[in-house]
Order: sequence, then structure tokens, then C-alpha cells
Amino acid sequence: MDSLGFLRLLKTPLYMQSAWQSPELDLRLFIACTHVVGALVAGVLYSNLRVRPLFLWIFGIFALTHLQYSFHIRLESANAVLSMPMLYALGVSLYTVVNFAIWADISTPDTISLNSALGVALSGWTATFLSTGLAIRWGESLSLERHIQVVDSLAMVFFLAMLLLAFLRPAQSQREASA
Repeated sequence: MDSLGFLRLLKTPLYMQSAWQSPELDLRLFIACTHVVGALVAGVLYSNLRVRPLFLWIFGIFALTHLQYSFHIRLESANAVLSMPMLYALGVSLYTVVNFAIWADISTPDTISLNSALGVALSGWTATFLSTGLAIRWGESLSLERHIQVVDSLAMVFFLAMLLLAFLRPAQSQREASA
């Protein structure tokens, strides 16, 4: 979701004025602080939540972020809202920390280095490669509004899938335990 939406937004000057490319130092510092706080929150959530609710948080934040961009584009608002880059930074921090931590957690002391290196490299490369390819292709054939609508839809599908998994699985496990 990250690269798929953000690569298209890069070509929209309005959104870059409220992102890392902003000429305003205070805005870039705000985004940097959001990344740091988001990473710290991700560490706490990773330590205290099961995997499904954690992914629910991540996909939920990305869905909300992309919906904000979509509404902003549809309403043709004159200025970019600060919450859009803030939520984007928070979402990126959450999935980055989880991506690094999860590979270590599924490893043994003997395999941690290899699993972590391969896991982060392959998941990052695959996601970025696929998203970049799709974003370039869609950039040639879809309007900005349509592109962001497709990303919104994907984000919502992943969020709703995680929501279903989070709430359906515990009910099934309880029925099986009582049978």
C-alpha cells in the first residue's frame, strides 16, 4: 500500500508540500518525530498484541490514510491536511518495525541472521518492486483520482480481511475447544 499510493502522490506538488519534500523545516521535523513515536508505539504494540490485531492496526491506518487522500482529491481542497502525512509516517513506522521484528521472532539463534536478512530483503524488495511497477503502469493509464481509489480499495480489502480474521478465528477456536 505504501509505495503503490505514495509513488503516484510524488508527482502531485500539492502533496509534496506537506511531506518530506516540503521546504518548511518544522513540517519535516514533525514528520520525523511522528516516525520516531510511531516506531516506539510499534515496538510496544508488537510486544503486547497478537499478530492479527497488530496487522489490523497497520492496515487500518493505511486504509484511513488513503481514504483521506481520496476525499481530499475528490473535494478538490486547496491545501493538504497535516494528518495525511502524519498517518502515512505512522503506518510506515508500524510496518517497518513489525517487518524487522517478525523475522527475528520466527528464527532460532542459529538462523536469526540469515532469516532476518532474507526476510527483510525479500519482503521489502517484493513489495517495493511490485508496487513500483504497478504505480508506473497505472500512472500512464489512470487518473490520480482513480489510482488512489484503487489503492483505497486494496487497503480496505486488507483491513476488512484482517478484521474478519481477528474476530472469526477466536470464535472458531472456542467452539472447537468446547466440542
